[in-house]
Formats: sequence, C-alpha cells, structure tokens
Amino acid sequence: MGPVEPDRPLVRPAELPEASWINTPMPLSLEALRGRVILVEIWDYTSLQCLRTLPYLRAWHERYADLGLVIIGVHTPEFGFARSRAQVEAAAGRLGIRWPIVLDNDHRIGRDLACRCLPGLVLVGPDGRVRYRQAGKVAYPETEQAIQSLLSRQDPAPSFPTPLPPVRPEDTPGACLPTTQELRITELGNPAPVTSLPLLPESPADRMDGRFFLEGLWRSAKDGVTVSGQRGALHLQYHAASVHAVLSPSPDPVELDLGLKDPLEIQLVQDGKPLPREAFAEDVYLAGDQARVRIDVARLYALVRNPDVCSHELRLETLGTGLTFYAFSFGSCLATASAPRTPSKESVHAQSHPAVPF
Repeated sequence: MGPVEPDRPLVRPAELPEASWINTPMPLSLEALRGRVILVEIWDYTSLQCLRTLPYLRAWHERYADLGLVIIGVHTPEFGFARSRAQVEAAAGRLGIRWPIVLDNDHRIGRDLACRCLPGLVLVGPDGRVRYRQAGKVAYPETEQAIQSLLSRQDPAPSFPTPLPPVRPEDTPGACLPTTQELRITELGNPAPVTSLPLLPESPADRMDGRFFLEGLWRSAKDGVTVSGQRGALHLQYHAASVHAVLSPSPDPVELDLGLKDPLEIQLVQDGKPLPREAFAEDVYLAGDQARVRIDVARLYALVRNPDVCSHELRLETLGTGLTFYAFSFGSCLATASAPRTPSKESVHAQSHPAVPF
C-alpha cells in the first residue's frame, strides 16, 4: 500500500470548540486523541449524500476501532430544525450511529477544516496533522486505503481487510448520469413569492425542470414552506431515477422536540397516476390504490425509485395542515433497478418495508 498523500503544507487542525456532544460521556479533544488516527466527518442527518456514507462509516468503525481509529461526527445542520440536540439525538438512534457526534450549529468546525461541501471527510494522523481530505462525493476505496496507511504507521505489520467494495451500484465511479439538482425554497417556481401570511399561489400550466410549484394555501416558514389549509400540493418536473424530500409535520421546533404534532400523510402521483408499486421508495406504502408516506418527524424521506433516469412529473398531495417542505434531492444511477432494495433505518412502515441501514 502506498503512503497517504498529505495536505501540503501539513496543517494542524484547530482544537474542537466547546459544544454539545452525543454518544460520549464527555467532550473529546484532538489533543487528548494524539497518537490515534481520527476520521472527522462533517455531515447533516437530512442530507442524502451524508446518509449514503453511513454503511462505509459503520464498516470502518467495526474494522478499525480496535486498531486505533476514532470516528467523530460533526453535525452541521442545513435547516433550522436540525440545530436541536433532541432531533440530532433521535436521528442518530434511528440511523444506528454509535460513534461520538459534536453539534456544530454555527458551522465553525467545518470552516476550520476547510470543508465547504457535505459530506466532508478529514483524516488526522497520529502526529495530529491533517493527512487526507475529501468533500462532496466521497471516493470510498481511496479513503479506506488512507485509513489503513495511517494505521500502519502505528503497527508496521497489520493485517488489514480488503477495502469495502461499492455498497450500491451508484457508488461505482462513472455509473451515474446527471440529474435535476437539489431544490430548496429558492427554486420555487410560482410567480409570486410565499410570505409569512397564508397565500394561494398560482401554479403555471407550463412547469419547468429545476423548479417546484405550490398549489393550495401556503405560507413561508423560515427555510421552508408550510401548508396552512387542510389540503395542498407540490408539483415537481424532474429528471432522475430517485426522489427524496426533507419534510416535517410542523414548522415549529418546540412542537417537534416535544412530539406535540400528530403525524401527517402525503399521497404521491407520478405522471398523472398513483405512483406505481415498482417505483415505491423506502418510505412509501400502499393505502387502497394510493401511494402514501407518513410524515411523523422532520427528516429526509425516500419517495420515488424509478428503474432508470427519465423525466417525470411528481405531485405531492398533502393530507392535513402543517406539512412543511424544505428540499428535494435526487439520485441518478441507471443501475438502481437491478440493485437490491435496502430500505432505510428511517422507514416508518417497517411492516411493509423492513428497516435496514442506508
């Protein structure tokens, strides 16, 4: 195995600031961990790309913790509700994360480590200096090889396993095609902006890719939009194989933390018809002849898994007031049709879709 290519010049990362921690009885410090190999992941539990790193992080934790690897998750929230310790703690439990997590609500640690894209991975060597860094799309085999290379400096003759092969077809380099980009409220396509007062936005008949459109009574909710009436809809013209959405049953962080809001449901309509069974993603279940999703907590929901990359129109029909939308994200791999279905730990209908890791 070749040596790790270090950052040049070698950088000693700033010490972790005082913050709230999860999965550890006391805060960790880089200085106290000197002599260990530290893998710092900058992540957010609502990010599709961050959730897709979890199988690899679990494997590395199991393979290398006894050999000196320490994983630290730095939770860097993209939405206001994800600043709550209670929400992050609940997400870590649902996702089966066992390594320590520090809450980086002001994004300070991410800035200090020069990670501007999620997920960000930074390897700190036993000498306390940054030796490897990736941000955005992760090269998993190269990252595991870097972990092994740094650990071998502590033990010159270790017995390492072969780096983990791709967990999903879309993790194979060059396997995926371009898709619609992530959409947030800045990509709202209605002619008039949504305000803090409930409005009935007009949805144009000609809806373009790269925008989403509202129908019904909606109002703004900080970094999202909320249904104010009993029914509403979101229209989305997209080009991708899979669709995910960050949704919440309420825009109120207090209601979310205390569990005061009853779950809501949405119905999914693709190309003018109920979403077909073969396109159900992990969080979708069948109610009569309708494809539905139960929205009980603020998180990323898996909505659609088409067999290949095509253009479709998706309509999310809300059933109940309070539903809050934050973002759409998309998957692109052509091989998803042949990939095994691996429902997420966050699936709420375990009787229909048994929960296993992302």
